[in-house]
This record gives sequence, structure tokens and C-alpha cells, in this order.
Amino acid sequence: MSTPDPIGSTRCVACGPVSALPVETTDGFRIVRCQQCSLVFVDGWHALGGLDELYGPAYFRTDGASTIGYGDYLAHRSLHLKNSRSLLAILEREAPGAGRRLVDIGCAHGFFLAAARDRGWTGYGVDISADAVRYARDTLGLAVFRGDIDQAGLEPGSFDAVTLIGTIEHMPDPLVTLRAAARLLRPGGQLLITTLNIEGVLRWYEWKPPEHLYYFSFRTLAPLVRAAGLELRWHRWYWAWYSVSDLTARLWRYWRLPGAVRVARALTRPGLERLAVRIPTNEMIVLARKS
Repeated sequence: MSTPDPIGSTRCVACGPVSALPVETTDGFRIVRCQQCSLVFVDGWHALGGLDELYGPAYFRTDGASTIGYGDYLAHRSLHLKNSRSLLAILEREAPGAGRRLVDIGCAHGFFLAAARDRGWTGYGVDISADAVRYARDTLGLAVFRGDIDQAGLEPGSFDAVTLIGTIEHMPDPLVTLRAAARLLRPGGQLLITTLNIEGVLRWYEWKPPEHLYYFSFRTLAPLVRAAGLELRWHRWYWAWYSVSDLTARLWRYWRLPGAVRVARALTRPGLERLAVRIPTNEMIVLARKS
């Protein structure tokens, strides 16, 4: 099989101006691979605007056929909390004791922060979705800021943990975000990331621009974490809880079977939403530490 021709100059967040190889074109977006570091990303990420408009109410409740967003994010609250508790247990092994503080970047409706509060953490969140932030503040009573992490007014060097749970792939410039996270951490503080691993054991995934702007492997994410001044601890396969209805709808779309909308709607009937399984996902957990 012949190698596709490079597309010419683009900008890699890790390498700067580079040539890249085309990987996929979908919905008018071109996805490329940096010829220097192999990072896969949406070409022109630095010029994209209006991304905050993507994360309105329709993003968190779709008809089940769209590759972007969630079938019903709020309906799966119990699963979000269950997955949050598993991730918090990792952080608690690294940062034992009382009075722990964390920041969740890309906190959405705040379920991770709510689980952290129940376990004695003092948590703060940041997200660009106005509706999600409103829910986190008004319904859950959380300290959540809408906007960019650098504008949140959080005290540098004062947090035991910063989390990016299914978030870093959405960021226009993940290196800027990682450096902001590093500034917030105290010495010995932990950074926890979950994101798609395109070189993981499970290779099935969907191209989802402009929702997902980056498609990491551990070998392409690790240099960015180090460039932010953090020490990598470990990475592992992420097992997570999914509702049977959501999992089936996702696989139905991925396999491009007919009637995805009809199947998705049938699986959201009362009772089926409560059925859940813990499965190995196509994501990885990455843990890093500030020296």
C-alpha cells in the first residue's frame, strides 16, 4: 500500500509548523498525522472558532444517531458517579489524608466534583458549556467557573490534583491546558487524564470533529505532559461503566448498521437505562506528578 502524499504545511501543537500526512476527511474537517511526532489531529485547530456553541443542550441529549455528543448525559448520572468514584480512588491512593483540593477541567455537569465532595475533597470545576455550568452550580451547588482555566482565578500551586476526564481531546491547544494544570498543582500534586488511545488494544473509535480535535496514543500524549513540566507515573487501560442502551447505540453507529435512531430510542425505554456493565474501553488513564 502506498503512503499518501503530505498535505504541506500545518501546525502541530507539539512540533509547530510541520508537514503532515492525511488520515481522514469527515464532515468537512481534515484529520492529519504529524510527520515528526505522529500526533493525529484536526488540521487548522488553531483557527477554529465558536466551539463553545457546540456544547449546548443538544450536545448532551441527542437522537442517538449522531456521532457527536451523548444520548442522554443526565440520565446516566449514576454511572458518571460510579466511574468518578473509581478515578477518585486512584487519586486518593496518591494523595492520602484530609483537606485535599482538586480542579476538574471540562467538568460538564459536575458529577465528578459531586462524587469528590462526598469523599471529602474540596473541588472546583471549569467548563465552557453554559447549560452544564448552570446545572453544576444551581442543582449540585458546586464551585464551577464558565470559561478558560487561566481565567478562573484559582490559586497557583495550591491543588493536590487536577483532572482532565475525557477532556483533553476537545481542547484546541492541549499543551496550553496541560501547562495551566501544572501551574495549579502543588509539588507532588497529581494530574489524571482519561482519553482515547488510538494505539490501544481496542482499535475501534470514531472520527468526531470538531468535538474531538486530537486522537492521542500514549507515545504522542507523553511528550506533551513532559513539556508541561510534569513527571509521568504510569498509564493503563481504562475500564468504565456504560449503560447497556448507550453501549449498544454506540456500537450500532460504529458498525454502521441500519436503524440506529430507532434502536437508540427503543433502548431508552424505562428499565433498560438502569442496566449497566463495566467494560474495557478504547481509552487510557494517564497519571502524572508535579515534582
